[in-house]
Amino acid sequence: FWDMFKFFRRVRQALLSENKFSKYLLYAIGEIALVMIGILLALQVNNWNEERKSRSYELSMLSEVNEVMAKDVQILKNWIPHLKNVRYSFNRLASMKNDQEINKDSLDFHLRTIKGYGIVITINKAPFEAIKSGGLDRITNLEIRKNLSNLYGFHIENMERWVNEVQRVELFTRNDLIHELINIRAKPVEGSGVTSEIILENPTALVADPKFDELLERSSWPLSNTIHYLTAVHELMVILIEQIDQELTQ
Repeated sequence: FWDMFKFFRRVRQALLSENKFSKYLLYAIGEIALVMIGILLALQVNNWNEERKSRSYELSMLSEVNEVMAKDVQILKNWIPHLKNVRYSFNRLASMKNDQEINKDSLDFHLRTIKGYGIVITINKAPFEAIKSGGLDRITNLEIRKNLSNLYGFHIENMERWVNEVQRVELFTRNDLIHELINIRAKPVEGSGVTSEIILENPTALVADPKFDELLERSSWPLSNTIHYLTAVHELMVILIEQIDQELTQ
């Protein structure tokens, strides 16, 4: 480009010296056009570089959020069946109220199940917060952008709010009711410290106690909603992981 520019300058000087104004004007126009083309090319190259940098940033952030979601999906995948088992135990305990003969081993097992469960779920939102800080509009795939906002801005917030503000409060209520209903004795376990042992003196009287109904009613209904929230987050994460994988391989 610079060599062509110098060539036009030499031609211009030669034409001026020969007093050929019309030809000089033609070459002057060509020189201006060449300068404009050079500027446009430089701008285009700069745009290409900026787009390349922006795309590289986008793919890097998507890769990071996908890596984190893969771990969170596994956590949710482990929790959901566990909580479903607890819900099943609540259902079995409710059905025992109509049993003519209550199996003490079964009663003991399901009481232990509902007594021993808790829930602690921590979702890593750092990669999404980084994307949001840099501007969600930098995610060019509109479907991925929408699903990211939907997942982290709605579903995860609802799940965490429910677990922290409802489910955990009911867990404390469950503990209080269980200790009112059941005799529990500490039992040493070699190499594992101390565990608890449920003493079932009169299973029939236990399931007929109004507090037993209160335990099942107050503690089981939040659990179903918790499973619902966890499942919704898990399903959307699975969809997003697949979408991002496709985006990264394009």
